[in-house]
This record gives sequence, structure tokens and C-alpha cells, in this order.
Amino acid sequence: MKQANTKRLILSAALDLFSQHGYKGASIRQIARAVGIRESAIYNHYKSKEELFLAILTEFKSRTISDKILSDDLLDDLSNPEKFLKNFAERLINYWDTPPERKFIRLLLMEQFTRIGNKELSTTDYLSELRKMCRLIFGEMVKTKIVKQYNPEILAEQFIAPLFLIRTEHLVAGENKNMNAVFKIVNMHVDFFWSAIKT
Repeated sequence: MKQANTKRLILSAALDLFSQHGYKGASIRQIARAVGIRESAIYNHYKSKEELFLAILTEFKSRTISDKILSDDLLDDLSNPEKFLKNFAERLINYWDTPPERKFIRLLLMEQFTRIGNKELSTTDYLSELRKMCRLIFGEMVKTKIVKQYNPEILAEQFIAPLFLIRTEHLVAGENKNMNAVFKIVNMHVDFFWSAIKT
């Protein structure tokens, strides 16, 4: 149990430091100091800084965003698509506002297209599951003629991209940002998007 907890603390400290200083700027020594262990103790869990970094990528890639966003009460809103899209967008922004996601998005933006080991960081990978989920949702809306006959892939992109941009623009505000202002912009986006696609 203690070993698993140490591993978790190492990953958490590494994410903090990588998101502040980038991959090259953060050292194993800094990570060990942040955890309160000897530098050599990190090597009991990870062979190298690269392996530690790849473990963070694997952890974030393995997360299932649909579990965090979709719920029975949200799915009940599908009968009112505009309300569904607003609630979906707000939940997505709240999910991206959790401390681990904020740190990972910051790291992603700092290291975009950097190849570490055999992995390359990209927003394409980070958003791939969300894109699939939105393609399915918009595919059903097109099929049931709730929205105009557009390609669901294009609809997913047009819905997600501005939301991710809103999230990244407000990332620098950190803990002090005004979430009411963020949600106002999100709702304006959803209103504009819905008015453009509804039948």
C-alpha cells in the first residue's frame, strides 16, 4: 500500500513540476524533493524521467471522459437538445477546470508536438475520446432530424474547438478566474452553435 501511495505522490509531483517547467525544465531531483524522498527512491518506481513522463501520459490517455461528463440526468436532457448542449458544455468546462486536468492541459500546451520516447504530445490525442463521443451524439441528432443534415464529424469539431479554446484562454487565470464570465462565454457559444444547426 505504501509503495502504491509513493508512486501516486511521485506522479502527482511530476505533473506539478512538468506543468510549471516543462519536460526539460523539471528534474528528478526536484520531483524527489517535492515528494520528500531521496532521488534514488524514484528509480525504484521509474527507470528514468522519460518513463515517469510517459506514465503521466498513459494515465491521462486511459481516463474515460464520458464517465465524468455523461450521466443519467444529463442524458434525460436529450429531449431538449439546446439544454443538453449547454449542460454538456458546462460539465466539460468544469471537468477541464479540475486541478489535474488544468495541469495536464498546461503541460500539453507547453510540450505540444514534443516527442518523448515513442510518444508525441498533441491536443488531437487528448481530445480524441471527446470527439468520438460528440460524433455519436450529433450523429443521432442528424439521424433523428433534430439538427440540419451536416456531417457529425464537422459538428463535433465546431462544438468542441471553441470550448477548448475558451478553456485554454482562461487557464492562465488559474485559481482566481471568474467562472461566471467563463460560463457566460460558453453559453454564448452554445446559443450561436445551436441556432446555426437546429432544424
